[in-house]
Amino acid sequence: MSEAATENQDQAKNLGLQRWVLMFYVASGALLFWMLDKMVVFGWSKFAEPNALLATAGSAIVAAAITARVYNHETVHRLSYEVVGELSKVTWPSRQETQVSTGVVIVTSVIAAGILGVMDLVWSTVTDYIY
Repeated sequence: MSEAATENQDQAKNLGLQRWVLMFYVASGALLFWMLDKMVVFGWSKFAEPNALLATAGSAIVAAAITARVYNHETVHRLSYEVVGELSKVTWPSRQETQVSTGVVIVTSVIAAGILGVMDLVWSTVTDYIY
């Protein structure tokens, strides 16, 4: 494989990673905006009738500024790319493996609940005879 082809593959992989990092920042910014909007309206309502447009606009500006600041912070930026890079190396289970594992967990939980229920019944019967 040529060096140019390898470089193109690396760029495509990094673009895929960058897409996930950017999606994370957009989602985090939207969540921050929503939380700030709710907190501003709640806090403002304690003193006076809140102006919804002003509260929403202010929350949007603050959330965008915080998100941009965090995105441009070198340590956080590097960490987010490292996390996405590590997650891209994970081998995720198939749908069938997930279904089988879920079944095992459910059956094990039912068996454990049955055993604990029998033990509770026996213990309560014994303690009823004692008291």
